[in-house]
Amino acid sequence: MTQVIPYKEPPPDFDVQCPLMSLPLAFRATLETVPLATRYLHSDPSKVAAWEERLGAKTKSRIGLTWSGNQAAGTNRERHFPLAMLVPYLCDDFQYFCLQTDITQADRETLAENPGIRRFDGELRDFSDTAALCECMDLVLSVDTSVAHMSGALGKKTWVLLTFNADWRWLIDREDNPWYTAMRLFRQKTRGDWKPVFERVAEELRRELGSAAAAPQRSGRGAGSPP
Repeated sequence: MTQVIPYKEPPPDFDVQCPLMSLPLAFRATLETVPLATRYLHSDPSKVAAWEERLGAKTKSRIGLTWSGNQAAGTNRERHFPLAMLVPYLCDDFQYFCLQTDITQADRETLAENPGIRRFDGELRDFSDTAALCECMDLVLSVDTSVAHMSGALGKKTWVLLTFNADWRWLIDREDNPWYTAMRLFRQKTRGDWKPVFERVAEELRRELGSAAAAPQRSGRGAGSPP
């Protein structure tokens, strides 16, 4: 039997107790024995169908974007960047979709200037809505935040943009991740320097999705035209 105990409430009587984060040690887990499945989350099919209808016919590969985590989190200062920094690297060969709900005023202005990035204010009410929208994407491009983990758990092709001193769960010196089969990691080589990361992602997107696009525009207008 599985029972969820709310935080700070006293647990029921038990014979054995182990903190959740200590279970890998208790199980003697190694990177070679991490349980791995193509996916372990599934979206509501009716919500996926509703999103597909909402998005309309697909004329280009769809890329979902998340460029920031929780604005109130202290760790968000390094792992996020203004959307305006990424826009010049978004070539017109793809369709772009905002998967983010916590949007700063500066990012709202950037979105207004780039209608090619479709947004759905008020329609992403909870994670089930975001998950269903992720299912409609060909690729999810995200910083280290909950959307990246959810997309990976859904088995979606997910590219994560990581800071130089990334969270321990991403390990070190590798571009894959033992927990998610369809995930690829793009790391900063120098602390705070996103430019080489964006350049590599732009190049790999064209290669991965079979685009014959030219080099990404540098004027900030790469995603400025409606898809």
